[in-house]
Amino acid sequence: MKKLIVIIFLSIGVIFAQAQDDNKQFIHKGILRATGTISPGMILKENISTISLHGNLEYYIDNNISMRGDIFYFLKAKDNKGNNPFSFNHSLFTGASYHFKTKNHFDPYFAFQPGIAYANNNSTTQISPLVSSVLGFNYYFERWFHLFIEGRYINGKNISEAGVISLSELRFSFGLGFNLSVIKTKN
Repeated sequence: MKKLIVIIFLSIGVIFAQAQDDNKQFIHKGILRATGTISPGMILKENISTISLHGNLEYYIDNNISMRGDIFYFLKAKDNKGNNPFSFNHSLFTGASYHFKTKNHFDPYFAFQPGIAYANNNSTTQISPLVSSVLGFNYYFERWFHLFIEGRYINGKNISEAGVISLSELRFSFGLGFNLSVIKTKN
């Protein structure tokens, strides 16, 4: 985990250093971006660590507003005793992101997304409502690629005959994504 944190901070430092050379905002209406990565997480109240595959698709409907959808495919979870409290815990989110204005390729954002969890806590399968907030940034390289780092807080509960399990979780995602400008901008 310490190596991961060091890598993230080094990446952020390199991005900030390179961002100083740019002089106009890269993001604009018409960008379509997609990412796929492995996302570690921690269900806070239950002290359960999780790993999911995370994919998203996002379209910028304005220079500072985008619509996005995220899907998390559950891979595994373990509590502090080594037990797996879920057979699966997939989730799906959709909502809007607000992108803060910059004068370079750096794109900090905040998102709010309602969603659902499709989970089985080793006894019953439930669909549970979720709500999540996301804080992160993209750094765009030329036309086709971007680096992204984000943290997500998810709030929800899985209620079944076996009891209530909190789905309140912190998830982290980072990696390389792809983007395409589907609307040409006027110079």
